[in-house]
Amino acid sequence: MGKFSWLKNFQITRAFLRKVDNQAVREDFVREQIGALPNGTRLLDAGCGSQRYKKYCEHLQYFAQDFGQYKNDDKKILGRGTVGGDAGYKYGKLDYVGDIWKISELDNTFDSILCTEVLEHIPYPNETLQEFHRLLKPGGRLILTAPANCLRHMDPYYFYSGFSDRYYEHMLEKLGFDDIAITANGGYYSWLTSEIWRHLRDFGIVRSLPLIPAFIYFALKTETKESIDTLCFGYHVAAIKK
Repeated sequence: MGKFSWLKNFQITRAFLRKVDNQAVREDFVREQIGALPNGTRLLDAGCGSQRYKKYCEHLQYFAQDFGQYKNDDKKILGRGTVGGDAGYKYGKLDYVGDIWKISELDNTFDSILCTEVLEHIPYPNETLQEFHRLLKPGGRLILTAPANCLRHMDPYYFYSGFSDRYYEHMLEKLGFDDIAITANGGYYSWLTSEIWRHLRDFGIVRSLPLIPAFIYFALKTETKESIDTLCFGYHVAAIKK
């Protein structure tokens, strides 16, 4: 049995998993958005990285973009290794290589653009959203996720800890997007539950004993509008170019 086998073998419900793993919630959102796109849609996966969502795009014309330079974290954080591990981060096959805020393609090329957990890693998020607007056809759909707050990761390409719902409202309306839908991923109680879980996972139960009561308390709490507005993992955004 491994050092953390008690955690791995712990039988948890789907609801609990979604509370400690915001990626599971994000996966559902992205899969649903991609699945609703018509067959043959030209989709750009901008900042695609390892292309974790390509498997949902078999009915689409899929194009991948990234700058392809990240290997390992320069600055480490407590309790974990680098995103790519010792072997280094692995990218999928790229159709466009270069900066996401100046992609070498004509205006009005894509029916949809997917961009997940990327904005925090680029120095020019405003210009990137403007570039997405340029590349989308009128009526094209933008599918976007990014943290509202996050720990350092993929350093040295870590420029922002997160973006609020007000940021998306302001920028997308200003750029000319319509039908803007913004939903929060988790809330204050989920965030605390997840962070305590991370400490349990990375540092072990003995070093984490004082946190167990708090973990149980927050894991059982139901999110409210106020707790969601206070703090969440991130926002899921869908918008249409006018």
